[in-house]
Amino acid sequence: MIKIRKFKKMLAIVPLALLSTTMTATPAFINPVYAAAVQSFSDVPAQHWAYAAVTQLAKAGIVDGYDDKSFRGDKTISRYEFAFIVAKAMDKFDAADDANKQLIDKLSAEFAGELNRLGTRIAKVETKTNTWVSGETRFRYLGNDPKAGGTKLHGSDSFDFRQRVKFQGTINDQISWIARVQATGKSGNYNGADGSNASFDMFAVTAKNALGLDKVRIGRFPYDNFSHGLFGKAIGVDGIRVDETFGSLLFTGSVNNIRGNTSQGTGIGDSGDANTLTTAQFTGKAGAAVGWRAGYYWADAPGTGNRVGTGNTNTGIFGTNTTAATIFTQSRGMSVGFDAKLGNNLLLIGDYVTTKLDNAVAGLPDNPKGWAVELTSATKAPPAFYGAKFLVDAKKVKDFGWSISYRSIDAGAVPNGAGGFDAQAIGYAGAPYSTLAKGSDNIKGLFVALQTTISKNVIWTIEGQSLKIKNKSLTGLSSDDLGKTYMTKFEFFY
Repeated sequence: MIKIRKFKKMLAIVPLALLSTTMTATPAFINPVYAAAVQSFSDVPAQHWAYAAVTQLAKAGIVDGYDDKSFRGDKTISRYEFAFIVAKAMDKFDAADDANKQLIDKLSAEFAGELNRLGTRIAKVETKTNTWVSGETRFRYLGNDPKAGGTKLHGSDSFDFRQRVKFQGTINDQISWIARVQATGKSGNYNGADGSNASFDMFAVTAKNALGLDKVRIGRFPYDNFSHGLFGKAIGVDGIRVDETFGSLLFTGSVNNIRGNTSQGTGIGDSGDANTLTTAQFTGKAGAAVGWRAGYYWADAPGTGNRVGTGNTNTGIFGTNTTAATIFTQSRGMSVGFDAKLGNNLLLIGDYVTTKLDNAVAGLPDNPKGWAVELTSATKAPPAFYGAKFLVDAKKVKDFGWSISYRSIDAGAVPNGAGGFDAQAIGYAGAPYSTLAKGSDNIKGLFVALQTTISKNVIWTIEGQSLKIKNKSLTGLSSDDLGKTYMTKFEFFY
């Protein structure tokens, strides 16, 4: 029996080889070395059981780029071509159900010899090819219906774009690297700074089996390791993350600068005296379908508030003061969460956080709490709240997914700069109680997302949410209704 782990390194390059596929789903081998290899393998008989097995895997979405029309016995393919297909299926072994895992095991045993020979050839290519480039283009339309103050989005402010180019590769067998250039802006602002400047929102090096740990990552990366997404940040934070396995438990620790600070007069721009978030978390399983995680955090990111609500928290407890002032200096707390598969088609996720605020001003609770739950059809994606995952497979045309979630978060419960729902908020930054950058503070409300793959590597998403201020007494407003926001976007991957 071929062990899945044995091919882990080999499979890093298999998806690239599979890109050389014709419209009939038969690999087109244009490299002379590969062409010679095809001739060295015999065809698989039209009635061989492997055709039916791969057809089943294709219908389950385990094999990408091949549809069941290619496996009806009207065209035979070589054992070499089958080895490519089986390798692709092995790459998605963990996402398969028990029945399909047995099929993958059976196929890997049948084509063991070809897989071994394929691994040798790919290893030779891999030593020469260690850098890959990919990209992403996004266009969005955004709208809002503000109630508690604020201004409705208008004109080109309702349209924006994002362009990303990602580079990744290997340095050696133990060390890999990744970098991403991103430009964002509002449509129509080509001649302005908005959208005309690009920056690296991601650059990091990851080392396996380093410093006595399973994995160490250092550099800039989206905030991704604490809770299921109640804490989070889509754009990069600078810091370090470590992973270590203890039996069936995974420990993850991190130190990240989640917010820049104003210049302290020691240099140009930010002085480097950034607000830091430090976390320690364990992740485990409570059964085949239930996972859990629990952790502790420390944050030196202060919170600010004022009468008109344009500080970084949704509070306005300073009476007539319109200048943002500090309402707490730092925070620490504990987070717990679970994820549970409900059959084959539903995933339930929940997070809870309790926090202790230092030097909280009068009226602001010094022990705020927050929670969020999500029910989604995205059972094959990693267990994370929508925003940190896709609901569909970009390569599977007509794939459809949905998510519905609810969050209820006290003021100060989530560290300033690490609100996982920030990207779902829409509004002008200077508007009173704008949810922009404050989607996880003194907030409660419902969020819904629908997503489909309209063409290969093209995803269409519709989102909407209805939010209210959780504790109106902290704001001085006559209404707790923040109104509704909505968005539709198209994303292209290549």
